[in-house]
Amino acid sequence: MSTASILPILTDPNSAVGDTDRAKEPGAGAPGDIIIRSCTTIDQALRIELQGEIDHYSTGPLRALLASAAALGYVHLSVDTRHVVFADSALLNALDCWSRRRRRLRFGPRSPVVQRLLDAARPVRRTAPTGVRV
Repeated sequence: MSTASILPILTDPNSAVGDTDRAKEPGAGAPGDIIIRSCTTIDQALRIELQGEIDHYSTGPLRALLASAAALGYVHLSVDTRHVVFADSALLNALDCWSRRRRRLRFGPRSPVVQRLLDAARPVRRTAPTGVRV
């Protein structure tokens, strides 16, 4: 018989308790998963370091972490994606939910994959050919 223990990823920023123990979910290292390598907090700021593949099927833990952080009053988010090997629009969608609610988002070090995704998502200024109305 075994017992599973799930530790909270975040603590209340107003509490004096700082538990640095981390629980790793079974299968967290499997291909196709996103791994939250580290999660640190200072005041109302949260810094997360991601690793692995980020798509629609793997963003659940990231979305849960961001929802918990928002509920606890964190307003600044710094994301380190240097260890991400695949990312699609699901990453942008998860992070968009954070920034839409007047919270600040900043990308720290990023992998070439994430940089290409951000470049592709950057708004494009369209110019119409001469004589064509847009």
